[in-house]
Amino acid sequence: MNGAGIVFLLLMAAVNNATPFAFEPEGCQCISSSLASSFAVKIDKIDFDSLRWDLYPLSAWEKEGDEGGVGSIATRGLTHDWAREKTGVGTACSLDCHWAQQSSSDDWSVSVSVDGAGEGVSTELVCVLSRVIAQSAAARIAKYSTSSEKRRNADLLMTLPMLEGQGCQRIKLSDLREEDGIRLLFDPLGPDHSTVELVDMVCSDGQVLGSVPRNLVHKYNLLHRGIGMIISKDDVIFETFRTGRLPQVYCHQRTDTKRVFPSLYDMFVGGVSASFERSRLTAAREVAEELGMKRALNLMEEGLDDESPLSQELFKCTIATSYNRCVVSFFAYTCDTSVESLAWQEEEVQWGQFVPYDIVEESADLSIERLVNDGAWPGEKVILDYEPTIMSLKERYSEEKYEGWERWDYVPDGLLVWQAWKKYLE
Repeated sequence: MNGAGIVFLLLMAAVNNATPFAFEPEGCQCISSSLASSFAVKIDKIDFDSLRWDLYPLSAWEKEGDEGGVGSIATRGLTHDWAREKTGVGTACSLDCHWAQQSSSDDWSVSVSVDGAGEGVSTELVCVLSRVIAQSAAARIAKYSTSSEKRRNADLLMTLPMLEGQGCQRIKLSDLREEDGIRLLFDPLGPDHSTVELVDMVCSDGQVLGSVPRNLVHKYNLLHRGIGMIISKDDVIFETFRTGRLPQVYCHQRTDTKRVFPSLYDMFVGGVSASFERSRLTAAREVAEELGMKRALNLMEEGLDDESPLSQELFKCTIATSYNRCVVSFFAYTCDTSVESLAWQEEEVQWGQFVPYDIVEESADLSIERLVNDGAWPGEKVILDYEPTIMSLKERYSEEKYEGWERWDYVPDGLLVWQAWKKYLE
């Protein structure tokens, strides 16, 4: 099966540190992009002391007779070649950020102005993005400060859009490397954000633009960081492939009380990376929290990572749906059932089992086919180029525990990552 609403980015090596900020030292004309609400965000470094974000309606990337889904339109906007191609539409809104060192001290002024907030651009969205671009400015200022002591003591006087008009906030530069300092930026937008987990908004290659309260990330469907992980039983998954065997991988069914996608299946463990959290630590934490398998997390804390059942990062892929846009760092985990056992959260999972790989592969293809036929597939047009093997698999695996696998409907996000995984294996 070919095609998907995914952007497949390289990647054989792990990124073991929290993803760096996207803006590089002076002299590098950096152009990148991100996603927010119904807009593609074009990111320009104008000069040493200024950044500009332009918001373009994603409708500019819709095609006549388009057979792709909503996610495919978003990924077209995200991967648009700004240097070579015009969009054919004007900006819905522009944010200009400028900064300057105050002549009488080590402090800096940072200001964000808004031009032409048109239809569909809410005041709150402008306020959120302004605080992200201000964090990007702060990251650049930190690089140019002459000493760590000056960086620690410097104040930033920020003039930012508020829900009504403009306002000023004074924050220490060093505080923006900590969660409490970042939350101060969002305090004027309402009390609900003061204790919410922070998540990184990222650009197309996964580099961090700034941190945002998680509820706002979901509300405006901001592009953010997360992880996906395939879990194999007893054998390292690549070793089974190399020896011509098929692995067993963990699948589960969500509870029917879940707010999003009740009763659907998933072949991966996934989760959102918190701000400042390394992707591999997210993976170790998620498998510990969701399945009770703490071996990787314990070995990481003990400094014995070489013995870990958790791989290094294998690849990155970007998925986009109407409710989730994420740059996913992908890992593999080997569950040694002689020392670990599955213990999922009953409020999250109603069924889980190690399943033969070919059942997962076939059931995923059938699930994608149903989504396509129902007009609900979020990715690009899918070409069905496989021969169904339902009957042969039913004969091979007659166990009751796999009964009905040909009717398993998977979470669409997981299916997009599944396509990236298959492409990685190729």
